[in-house]
Amino acid sequence: MSALPILRRVAPWPLLCTFALALTGLVFIGSATMDDSAFGAQQGRQALFLLCSVGVGFFVLLPHYVHVMRAAWLIYGVVVLALLGLPFFAPELNGSRRWYALPGFSIQPSEFAKLAVVIALAALLRFKQRARTFDGLIVPMIVAGVPAFLILRQPDLGSSLVFAPVLLAMCYAAGTKARSILLVVLVAAAVGVLGYFYFLHGYQRERIDVYLQHWSWTESKLNDPDVRSVLRGPGYQPWQALVALGGGGMTGFGIGDGPQNRYDFLPYRSEDYVIAVVGEETGWLGCLCVLGLVTGLVGGLLHLASCTRERFGRLVCVGVAAWIGAQSLMHVAVCGWLVPSTGLPMPLVSYGGSSTLATVRGIALCLNIGARREPILAADGFV
Repeated sequence: MSALPILRRVAPWPLLCTFALALTGLVFIGSATMDDSAFGAQQGRQALFLLCSVGVGFFVLLPHYVHVMRAAWLIYGVVVLALLGLPFFAPELNGSRRWYALPGFSIQPSEFAKLAVVIALAALLRFKQRARTFDGLIVPMIVAGVPAFLILRQPDLGSSLVFAPVLLAMCYAAGTKARSILLVVLVAAAVGVLGYFYFLHGYQRERIDVYLQHWSWTESKLNDPDVRSVLRGPGYQPWQALVALGGGGMTGFGIGDGPQNRYDFLPYRSEDYVIAVVGEETGWLGCLCVLGLVTGLVGGLLHLASCTRERFGRLVCVGVAAWIGAQSLMHVAVCGWLVPSTGLPMPLVSYGGSSTLATVRGIALCLNIGARREPILAADGFV
């Protein structure tokens, strides 16, 4: 099939939401860095990342996605090897080894691992019989668990947590029984408890402890010297994000005029806390608009899944939707201190080349699947 018929059949709604989120990200990355000499070039670099992502996404869109299915385990293996090599070849930055430094840019394998796991799980679970067996439950957990564990050891707790909702959503879509899903949740909870005591670093446990403490803080307790010490230490980032979101009110201070942003109180505001900048400068209405675009994108991808009878394609669409939706909600929850503080970019909105490239590739693959209605003569195994 030539390129023109494929482009004509590309679903417009996910595409429009993707471009709208990307443009929103450019606006607020510019606002978050306009007075910062160290990060002032981020808006231009993000624009370049988006242009490169669109080019790569275009070439992901054109070839038949069956080639991706055939290369699923090769893609997964390359990503796992890249994660294994980080402790040996990646420079240490802010106490972690997450990026391969290359001339002029860096690559973060954990972002590409999310898409690789989606593709590998789709290739594994496309067989209905396998999805409904005990073996079909354990093997997908291993497939998702290996990169999640390697990412956790970088350390990068936020990215490692994204794999859990992706695994659950894809297993459910593949026809795994409800009691098996419950078993996965229980196992994940047990692993989480063990991880707190044996796998998390001291500063990560401290963030969880501060998160649990802050629910008991009243207005009078904020003047307590011990509480103020915490707010200047491990609780500083989530507290400043919460102040920014609350201070923005309904309509915000205006783009570029948020005090937490403008006067450099909020750290990592173009990456891990970008939605706090959105809330401070455009208020709750602005946040609702951004979340509406995310909902539209995720809903559009799930609609593609519902229209695709071929199992691999449907599972990929479900997995990418779960990845983008879960990571976006986790980012918002971190900024609102509804969950413990952890670094996690908001797809398409936060600054980051690897995150942008991986997300656009995932969306392009879903658009590729939606543009092709493969005839399936067998009964639909998703009923």
